[in-house]
Amino acid sequence: MRIIDEILLFLIQLSHWIFLILAGVSVPLVLICEPFYISFPICAWIIHLGFSRTLDCPWTRLENYYRSKTGRKEIGGFISHNLRLIGLKKKK
Repeated sequence: MRIIDEILLFLIQLSHWIFLILAGVSVPLVLICEPFYISFPICAWIIHLGFSRTLDCPWTRLENYYRSKTGRKEIGGFISHNLRLIGLKKKK
């Protein structure tokens, strides 16, 4: 079961990154392709979902569940965790 959990954790992390990249790419595309009265609410909603401190991301909760099953430490936030890994954010 541990190997299956590791594979599932990898797939969750991969899909999390794909979602974040697509959300980041969609903001300029919506601004270019749609009129202002449509693009502004959509971009505001995307930015709110991406940067809100009060919303709990379901993918991060799922990743933490599989992290604990595989014996890894849980993370607080997906982006801040990965920025720390590549050295762009200082450790506390």
